[in-house]
Amino acid sequence: MRLALETLLQLQREALLQRFAIGGAIAASFYVEAVATEDLDVFAFITPQPSGFVLLTPLYDRIQLLGGRVHNEHIIIGGWPVQILPAFNPLIEAAVLNATMQNFESIQVPVISADYLAAIALQLGRAKDYQRVDALIAAGACSTQALNALIANYNLQDRWESYVQRHS
Repeated sequence: MRLALETLLQLQREALLQRFAIGGAIAASFYVEAVATEDLDVFAFITPQPSGFVLLTPLYDRIQLLGGRVHNEHIIIGGWPVQILPAFNPLIEAAVLNATMQNFESIQVPVISADYLAAIALQLGRAKDYQRVDALIAAGACSTQALNALIANYNLQDRWESYVQRHS
């Protein structure tokens, strides 16, 4: 995974990614016991073309020049499937902007905080996402005050109530 992370940092230095943060199960593993995952999820602000459109082709082309390869919705870098997802809503944009730098094998990488991971999981609302909320709360990785603020700020009250009903 180190090579994948180094490549992402290089893409940021080259301005193909304006800003990014690790999300999903890999991000959660910085706060709670790791769970099996198939890929590295990366949420990113992608530099738009001069026309204003966001195209993934220049990003994918550069990754291939750096030794990666495209496979379905993933880019394989150093054997790791990486899924680069544009920051597609206000919650994820804020999560990327508020990511914290974490150490992974002596390199610093931006990782979505536990509070934002829980809020994103609530927003997605799948069974595996609710399990992530359980794990983050049980481990004390989330601040109740911060999570409540995110729930209020991003209109996740219905999702929170659904989560509480399923897990009480």
